[in-house]
Amino acid sequence: MSPRPYFDDKHHVLPFDQVMSLEKIDDRTFRSIVRAYSPTGGQNGTYGGHVYAQAAWAAAQTVDAGYLIHNITGWFTLGGQPREHFVYTVHKIRDGYNYCTRSVTVTQAVEKGTMFTCTCSFKRDEGSPVEYQDKIHLKERFSTVLRGKEHEPMQHAAAPSQDSEWFRETYLPQHPDHFNPIAGLHLRKADMSSYNRDRQAIDKRQLTFYTLRGSLPLPTTTATTTTTTTWAPYPSAPDPDSHAPVSLTRDANLHACAHLYASDRNSLFIIPTHLDLAREYTRMASLSHTVIFHVGILDLVMPPEPHIHHPDADPTLLLDDGSSPILLPSCNVDVEADLQGRGRGRDGDGDGDGDGRKWFVQESWVSRAAGGRGLHNSRLWDYERGVHIATTMQDGLIRFESGMKL
Repeated sequence: MSPRPYFDDKHHVLPFDQVMSLEKIDDRTFRSIVRAYSPTGGQNGTYGGHVYAQAAWAAAQTVDAGYLIHNITGWFTLGGQPREHFVYTVHKIRDGYNYCTRSVTVTQAVEKGTMFTCTCSFKRDEGSPVEYQDKIHLKERFSTVLRGKEHEPMQHAAAPSQDSEWFRETYLPQHPDHFNPIAGLHLRKADMSSYNRDRQAIDKRQLTFYTLRGSLPLPTTTATTTTTTTWAPYPSAPDPDSHAPVSLTRDANLHACAHLYASDRNSLFIIPTHLDLAREYTRMASLSHTVIFHVGILDLVMPPEPHIHHPDADPTLLLDDGSSPILLPSCNVDVEADLQGRGRGRDGDGDGDGDGRKWFVQESWVSRAAGGRGLHNSRLWDYERGVHIATTMQDGLIRFESGMKL
C-alpha cells in the first residue's frame, strides 16, 4: 500500500505528529506511514528534512525515557521516492549513563541500497551555572524586513515548494493553481531583499519562520511511582537562574524532531541566490547535514497550535468528524492558559503571535562555495525570547555553468 498523502482533497494539511508516525516492524526496525513531502509535487525527489527528522524519531524509539537528542549528522546517498515507504533500521552504538548513541540506515527499494544514514546522540537533561550565546535582538537587527510583521510572522509569504528563481518566476506564473504545501509545520519566508541589497554574499541572510501544525504529546513528567506517572502540563519557559534538570518523556524527542524537520527547508537554494547566480547552477543535492542543539527541552517545546484558522494559512487537517471551522486536532492543554503561563519574552513582547502561535526562526547564510560544493550555515532561534537553540551546517553538491565567475 502506498504511503498516505500529506494533504487531503479538501486541501487540509496533516499535523506534525502524523507526518512523523511510524509502524513498528520489530524492536529496531520502523516504517514510515505518511508520504514524504515532494518539493516538485512529482514522483521523483523528497524533502530531505523528512527522512532526517524521522530517522531521529526512529532512533528515539530505542532509547529510554529521559534522553533527548542533542546532535545528529546525516548523509544523503540516494534521492527519495515519494511513492515508497522509508524503512528505518536502528543500530545501538552505546548506552552510557548520561549519553547514548544510535546509528540509523534507511532504505526504500532494498535492491538500490541505503538512501540515507545518520548518527544520533542523546543525553540526559543537565543544568549548568554557565550559559553563553551571541545576544541578538532579531527584531532590531532585521527591522527593515520585519517592520509591520514583527509580531505576526504568518503575514510573511509561505515558503515556496522549491525556492529557486526559475520556480518562483517561471513555473508558478504558468501554473496559478499550484498547490503543494509542506505538512507538519507552518513555514514562512521573509523577503530579505532590502536587508541583503548592498551586502556581500557572506553577510547576506535569509529568515524562515516556523511554527507547529497540530499538537504534540507532553514532553515532561512531574512524578513517577511504581504504578503511575503524573504528566506535567506543557512546561513554562526556563528560569535562567534555575539549574535543576527536568524529567523527560520519550515524546520530548518529537518536539526536537520538529526543529530538525524545519532545518533543511530550501536550504541549498540560498547558496546561488546569495552569490547572485540564481539561474546559473546546473545541479544541486544535499550531501550531509548536521544539527547541534544547545538547549534542553524547555527551550525546544512546540506548544499546540491554537484552535484558530488563520486566513493566510492552509488549514490543518481535522481529525474528528464534524463541520466546525476549527480544522485542528484536539489538544490536552488549555492553550490560552499555557501561553500566559509561559510569561513574557526577553524583548518584553509576548511569547506568541496574536493568535497564540509560538514561532521559531532560522537565520541562514552561505559561508563557502568551491569544488562543486557549497556550505549552508544557520542558527535556529526562539523568535520572541532571543534564545539560540541550535546550529546547523549543510554540505551540498552545487555545480554552476562552465566558465561562470562571481
